Amino acid sequence: MTTHLPLPSTQVADEATKPRMRFLYPLAAVCMAAVFLAPTSGDAQPSGAIKLRPDQQRAIELALQSVDPAMRAMARQQLAASFGMMSEAQIAMVIAQMQENASDAKAEPEPAPVADTVATPEDLAYNRAQFEPVIRKHHAVQTRFDNFANAKFAAYCPGRDQYARFGSAWRYEQGQFTMPSALATWNVETNVQVAAEAYAPQDGRYQFDFSKVRMTFDEKAVDAAIKDICDQVHAAGRDFLAKVDPVIAREDWDAAFKLEQWAQGRLEPIRTQLAAKFDKLSPGDFTEIQLALMNGKRVK
Repeated sequence: MTTHLPLPSTQVADEATKPRMRFLYPLAAVCMAAVFLAPTSGDAQPSGAIKLRPDQQRAIELALQSVDPAMRAMARQQLAASFGMMSEAQIAMVIAQMQENASDAKAEPEPAPVADTVATPEDLAYNRAQFEPVIRKHHAVQTRFDNFANAKFAAYCPGRDQYARFGSAWRYEQGQFTMPSALATWNVETNVQVAAEAYAPQDGRYQFDFSKVRMTFDEKAVDAAIKDICDQVHAAGRDFLAKVDPVIAREDWDAAFKLEQWAQGRLEPIRTQLAAKFDKLSPGDFTEIQLALMNGKRVK
């Protein structure tokens, strides 16, 4: 049955209130590349109040066109400080670049609006007529599989007390091997309702491919798989008793406890084998139906 840690809420609030100057004037971003436009030794260096030439003022006004009005006063000061150090040739380059960027932006076509569509009742009925019978049939075969497999577990696998030793105040055991199979949910009506509201598309009429949903299972193959698994559990249990009985006889309870942990750990790889067999032999869970609903092909 799937990490980025979110920022603490105080950090989110702080981030929301900080001015983000790098987004103030995207068309003027080139102006900030004054690294290669730094004044040469022959350029005048302003001191005190910045006196701007007409070309510098024009560059500032062009840059401010893309700035939020509420931030223009702050942006104007920053741009004046940057542009006031540039020569006429440098300002000309900046203006040319901004005009080019503006032309490119205007040339880009506006994205076509995507109209939200809502399925009609007839569309929803069309979709449901496909998935509801599949869900009901799949639930029925899941239920039949659960009943069949659990009956075989009861017949072939050991009970909880078969490979255990216990007294008035102590118990050492191999442990229960597996929980009952429970592929089917308790209520198929819930499955249908959840599929209709959470997984089935709501914006039109669709065709779904449920070909990967397993609707049958091979009883003989399942019977043989469970018997093989249970035989392994019996063998492991007999091995446990052969080792733990002498230990209990001499009342070495620490050693008995360690043997119990060892015996229970030996069941894990057997459970892994069983899960792999059931993945191939059982009808499976709801996953394939869910995927089919989420990947339907729109026909209207």
